[in-house]
Amino acid sequence: MRASAYLRQGGGPVATALVALARLGVATRFVGRVGDDDDGDFIRGEFEREGVDSSRIQMETGTVSRIALVLVDQATGERGFTARPENCRPLTAGDLDREEIAAARVLHLDDADEPSMQAARWTREDGICVVFDGTWNHEDLDAFLPLVDVPIVSEPFVEAWMPGASSREVVDRLWGYGPRIAVYTLGEKGCVARWEEGTFAFPCFPIDVVDTTGAGDAFHGGFIYGLLQEWSVERIVRFASAVAALNCRQLGGRTGLPDRGEVDEFLRSAPHFGKEPLAEPNGS
Repeated sequence: MRASAYLRQGGGPVATALVALARLGVATRFVGRVGDDDDGDFIRGEFEREGVDSSRIQMETGTVSRIALVLVDQATGERGFTARPENCRPLTAGDLDREEIAAARVLHLDDADEPSMQAARWTREDGICVVFDGTWNHEDLDAFLPLVDVPIVSEPFVEAWMPGASSREVVDRLWGYGPRIAVYTLGEKGCVARWEEGTFAFPCFPIDVVDTTGAGDAFHGGFIYGLLQEWSVERIVRFASAVAALNCRQLGGRTGLPDRGEVDEFLRSAPHFGKEPLAEPNGS
């Protein structure tokens, strides 16, 4: 098969969400480790070009970074991934700087591993908002989720965590851990959110999809932006959905990430976007 286009970009759930926030004008910093190979240089360089603070990216000598080949179906925008795992050491809690983390307004995590757990404990003690991108199922989720203010989980995550569960069952279980807002994203079917007002279903914006890579990461970035503005949940979901939709209109997980002006222009001309009470299991 012949590809009609090829490009090289940085990726990853938290990483792409931070790039989305940077394009929206928010100061961001990434904490992590990569190899000292060409791919590690590229990853760090991408952050620097986007204005994300990369000073806390550790580059481990003699190791390789994680990379993924993403194959996109031109007809549907759906994609598949083939990854080469990194062999650099994972971060540990000892690699973290509490004062640095305490200086943030929002901590964004995509795993429940040891350093994420420690960072979440610190931020909970300091009253800092913790947002979780539910990407990988982890054995310590029951200990981790009570530390999260805004869990936003996706269908692939739920398939491993709660196979066969309904949307209501997912957000109700998340809500049981005590967050401010619980969100379950459903791709082209929109999302379901629960907060103190109730449980509601939201649509997605109809667009001509080129590539769905990074749509969930873009949603997280837009959601965090709304949290920082202290908007209502309905407005936050609308804004985050617009950021995700705009990112699907171009090839690549970051190519279409918009700035604030592009989002506002899109929303001015977008169709009505409102919440609907989530139907009960019996359909009522």
